[in-house]
Amino acid sequence: MLKKFAVCLSIILLLISAARPISAHTVYPENRVMSGAFGGYSDVTFSMTEENRLKNATGQSPAIYGCDYGRGWLETSDITDSIDYSCNSSLISYWKSGGLPQVSLHLANPAFPSGHYKTAISNSQYKNILNPSTVEGRRLEALLSKIADGLTQLKNQGVTVLFRPLHEMNGEWFWWGLTGYNQKDTERISLYKELYKKIYRYMTETRGLDNLLWVYSPDANRDFKTDFYPGSSYVDITGLDAYFTDPYAISGYDEMLSLKKPFAFAETGPSGNIGSFDYAVFINAIRQKYPETTYFLTWDEQLSPAANQGAQSLYQNSWTLNKGEMWNGGTLTPIAE
Repeated sequence: MLKKFAVCLSIILLLISAARPISAHTVYPENRVMSGAFGGYSDVTFSMTEENRLKNATGQSPAIYGCDYGRGWLETSDITDSIDYSCNSSLISYWKSGGLPQVSLHLANPAFPSGHYKTAISNSQYKNILNPSTVEGRRLEALLSKIADGLTQLKNQGVTVLFRPLHEMNGEWFWWGLTGYNQKDTERISLYKELYKKIYRYMTETRGLDNLLWVYSPDANRDFKTDFYPGSSYVDITGLDAYFTDPYAISGYDEMLSLKKPFAFAETGPSGNIGSFDYAVFINAIRQKYPETTYFLTWDEQLSPAANQGAQSLYQNSWTLNKGEMWNGGTLTPIAE
């Protein structure tokens, strides 16, 4: 379901998205993949340093700039202190100057009064988190309220947001995901879908946040990528969090396309050759193997194109859309076929 406030950018994403059928004779328009970079965890590492590094290295700024409302991996005495949205002022400025924000959530674990981001929980504990009458359920609601306060600030400034909650759910490292390596747990998957829908309904129905484009992004290096999918009514963009040694060998692209939503590399970067990885190979892989890609967002300063090779090739490629090239802060730029 496309939210009315975000329709303009949704249409643009759909025009350049996986909606086109693939064939041997498909000719794709140039300037169709939005660049993106992660700015850091709000109030801890977030800054505009990454944009500046990329602009110095390439002459361009990323079309998408990311902030995580979770304050890194900090433990807190009050779980709501784990949420911070002071990066909003920078995201608003970025939007008004032709960029698009992505907000992610490394969400604290409501099973505990403090952080415990990577502490595994049982399915019984998961159920308590989903129950608003429990202590755990009230902690979740307090977290969601504060997150919504931050997103409301962005809405009030007219900002459309790529919103990426509960990512990498098919991995075993976050409390909301699986508890064992590639061990399918159908009850766990069902609980995840219930949690995702609870967050969606709270943000959209209770808080009226129609400025969000919802991004579903499993991990490329684990199985069960589509098993956790909550349904087309709750997702606008399907993506992969992909860390790779060979960008031509990323797993899951066809699975994501089968969900018939725009596709993105919502979090990405090299897992080998860090510091010497050539991003020219990555954009060539997108063009040749993943041509339905709508955007990529590189994660972490060490994985940045500015800290590796081929930054110019990536940002100056004829397929890449950079800041100001799809949106100038006032009007959308038409995408020509």
